[in-house]
Amino acid sequence: MPRKKNTTSRAVASARNTNLAKLPERVAIGAHEVRPEQLYVIKDRHPRGRGPWTDEPFDKIAWRDAETGLDCILLRQPSGVWGGFVAVGPGHPFYAHREDAIPAAAGLSPHGGIDYAQACSRNEDEAVRVCHAHTGHRAAQRDTPTAEDQTMDDAWWFGFLADKPGDHVPSGSKPVLASEEGEVYRSIDFMYAETTKLARQLKAIEDGSAVGTDPVLPASPLRLGKPGGR
Repeated sequence: MPRKKNTTSRAVASARNTNLAKLPERVAIGAHEVRPEQLYVIKDRHPRGRGPWTDEPFDKIAWRDAETGLDCILLRQPSGVWGGFVAVGPGHPFYAHREDAIPAAAGLSPHGGIDYAQACSRNEDEAVRVCHAHTGHRAAQRDTPTAEDQTMDDAWWFGFLADKPGDHVPSGSKPVLASEEGEVYRSIDFMYAETTKLARQLKAIEDGSAVGTDPVLPASPLRLGKPGGR
């Protein structure tokens, strides 16, 4: 019997949860145990040579923060630095707001500030996609979501990168120069702490419990981002 043709758009990469032999039930990040929903090794993004990144065994992890229930991702960038990302749903006050539309009064203060605000980057390969590992309401109970599930992801992702002044960018300056100038490599442990901090700040705003909640929403109209791109 001929196989049924897949009618899902080829523009959407198929969803997986790991490129390892098996997705582990738990992984350790610093003093924390995390239940990964995705775990990837990305060889062409992992910094070459020995350094503080040598013992970092993977380059992407997605998980749900136990305290806030928000979905989080740590994803290594092409420059070798980590990026941290947290998703909010349509009911959040800052849903669909670009990074430059968030007022300082909001108090979002991950390392270096918010420099990413996008819808799910669903057209990219799963290993580098900032999107839910298993999305939304229909796919929440599935071990392996379908590409169709990914198109239903209506979350808005806020993120930040560890490439600010004073941060060591592995593919940038030479290690000796970086050391002389006091640059610091922001490890996965550091970025995990900053990502979970951002999740708590976003949750506090959603719950109306953040300090200075009243002036959070600016009076001027906000510029909406275009979904799908990075």
